[in-house]
Amino acid sequence: MKLRLTVAMLAALVLCYVAAGVPSIGLLLKPSVIGEGLALKPITYHWANRLDRAIPEAELLASRFYVLVLAAISLAASGLVFRGARTGKSFAFVLGWSVALLVILLYAQTQAFYTVG
Repeated sequence: MKLRLTVAMLAALVLCYVAAGVPSIGLLLKPSVIGEGLALKPITYHWANRLDRAIPEAELLASRFYVLVLAAISLAASGLVFRGARTGKSFAFVLGWSVALLVILLYAQTQAFYTVG
């Protein structure tokens, strides 16, 4: 069971990495890329926002990795909910992830201000 879960997690990470365009590991670990990923900047980018236009394209594309990882974790949490897992560990994971996702979405909302010009 643990081996299957580990293989599934590694496969999800590899798929997220490939879907993000295979950025370099150094670029993925850059604080600005992590911040943009947690602020969901790849999906809130707007061409008219001059602050968004100032983001280097490589960093914006690399931050897609973190958005995809958030989506993969959300998919795993919803799978536990729909499967009806009744263990305390599963419930704690789903509850913790829902609170973490709420914090991430609030952070993304505060970072999605638009300065058009």
